[in-house]
Amino acid sequence: MYLGVFDMKERLEQMRKLLKEKRRLKELLEQDIEDIERDIVMIENQLEAAERSFFV
Repeated sequence: MYLGVFDMKERLEQMRKLLKEKRRLKELLEQDIEDIERDIVMIENQLEAAERSFFV
């Protein structure tokens, strides 16, 4: 019985570590997404400005 409890505690610790790693990866992905969204807006604005100056 004690071995089973030890295994469960070890598994619990592994799951907590995994959750922490996944949360960190999620944060990194969210930051990357925000950066990409900003880049898209910047490029769209540059393209619009270039089109306006081209057709004027």
